Amino acid sequence: MIDPRPTEPDPNLVPMLLVDTGNGATDPNEAALLAELFGPPNAQGVYGAPAGEGSAQ
Repeated sequence: MIDPRPTEPDPNLVPMLLVDTGNGATDPNEAALLAELFGPPNAQGVYGAPAGEGSAQ
């Protein structure tokens, strides 16, 4: 019998799973779509980031 899949990821494996593919945006208008949904990006390029202490917005 096969063991069930783990419900929690192994923290040692997570960095290996997070790989930048270099594929870029999946939609040519991705920046416009994100801005429409979440507002303009902050200084770090994060859309929808909460404005808080030390925020560049």
